[in-house]
Amino acid sequence: MPGASISRRSVQPQEKREVRYVVRAPDSNNRGKWVTVGVAFERKNGEDGFSVKLNTLPVGQWDGTLILLPPFVPEGDGEPEEEQR
Repeated sequence: MPGASISRRSVQPQEKREVRYVVRAPDSNNRGKWVTVGVAFERKNGEDGFSVKLNTLPVGQWDGTLILLPPFVPEGDGEPEEEQR
């Protein structure tokens, strides 16, 4: 339309929040295996609890079960351990 303006929200840069947990669900095709479906962050407002971001949803015979696990940190990538005296 001539003369129509498009309203755009101003986009604020989002602060990167630390992933506290990975969200995993059972793989219906491989009994006993789990797949990562999202992540969980501490709430921005400081209240107890977590915000969960799912990147995918399980399909098939999924029973609704999800687990939250700490993210995997390969050896050598974590904080250095204190030396014992």
